Amino acid sequence: MKNLSLLLILLFIIPACQKRDFDIVNLNGNQITTLGHGGMGIANRYPLNTFESILNSLNVGADGTEIDVQMTKDGVLVAFHSSSLEDKTDASGAVYTQTWDQIKSARYNDPIYSNYRIISLDELFSNISKLNDYIFFLDCKNFNPDTSASYLNTFTDALIQIIDKHQLANNVYIELKRRDVIETLKDKRPDLKIFIYSYFDEALKIAAEFDLQGIAIAVDNISREEVVTAHEKGIMVVVFNAHSKSRNIDAIEKNVDFIQSDKLKHLVKMLD
Repeated sequence: MKNLSLLLILLFIIPACQKRDFDIVNLNGNQITTLGHGGMGIANRYPLNTFESILNSLNVGADGTEIDVQMTKDGVLVAFHSSSLEDKTDASGAVYTQTWDQIKSARYNDPIYSNYRIISLDELFSNISKLNDYIFFLDCKNFNPDTSASYLNTFTDALIQIIDKHQLANNVYIELKRRDVIETLKDKRPDLKIFIYSYFDEALKIAAEFDLQGIAIAVDNISREEVVTAHEKGIMVVVFNAHSKSRNIDAIEKNVDFIQSDKLKHLVKMLD
């Protein structure tokens, strides 16, 4: 009886662990690019956007990773998600109100007794081996309410400088929410691949208006039929909030082009 029970358990477990075959049809060569969310994703032992989390996501076999990007008061691009530093670190204030010297020693609060710190984009890219083998989605968090030409030029110039310095024009996709930032960057560098981050109808409208590469949207906010609609217009789709195995599979079955996952090892295994 004991052996029979063990056999039944294995019969349930093994299919759940096996790779599935998916019939993928999209604008990405009928393949889905696997991306970490800020590295290894939420609820990982490495905090989002740290060098350790990002490097680990590449080491587990992902095609690349999403990185949250903010700009300091003195124009340094850093990898950080939250609108306020005290949300995750021992520093305080918004990133855009601080200079790089003021926050470069900030340490993440969780996990406790750790020594993970905020990293600049330049430092991050300078320390990734075979950098051009990977894909990076730069989710630009323009929390700074400034709409002046000075701010728009400083931010877009900083972004362009980092991309050109590390020869990443072919490897980087830029996620933006603000129309003014999109317009400024598009005017300066029409060759860069820009995705609009919004709800489906609005995202599709803006993508068409500015001739953007694609749209960025939560996996539960887009249907398979809407993905087809985007693809018919030549617009690619990247989804996020894939923070469970079932959401990974849902995203795959919707035939999106890119998936930013918090269950990265599972996603890599499904698509390997």
